[in-house]
Amino acid sequence: MPADKVQKSIAKPVAYAVIVAGCILALITALAPQPTGAYRLSGTFLALGVLPYVVYGSFTSMLKCCPLIGAGMALLLIDLAARFGAQVIHIDHASAMPAFYLSLVLTVLVIPAGVLIGNLAGKFRS
Repeated sequence: MPADKVQKSIAKPVAYAVIVAGCILALITALAPQPTGAYRLSGTFLALGVLPYVVYGSFTSMLKCCPLIGAGMALLLIDLAARFGAQVIHIDHASAMPAFYLSLVLTVLVIPAGVLIGNLAGKFRS
């Protein structure tokens, strides 16, 4: 099988895995532990966490292999670092502004940067 067909067959499953992982990450960080031992789901934090992955999902049919995978990996890695490294998670009485700014940055900056990285990687592949 030619390398181009292998890459095309890999791109979509990787993109879907990134979307699923991002939605799970958004769900985990939208849950706030309660003193009773239960958890409370914040719809605002969940919607803001899923938004970049919805935008990324809309690009899956338009992008080629390397830009699609590059954008997905950049999106997921920076989202992981921001949510757990910078503590952009839902806790009781927390402001949604850090989550809003994270969602905005991921959507407006990280996805295009990942596409550019993927385009550069696609030019240098053998």
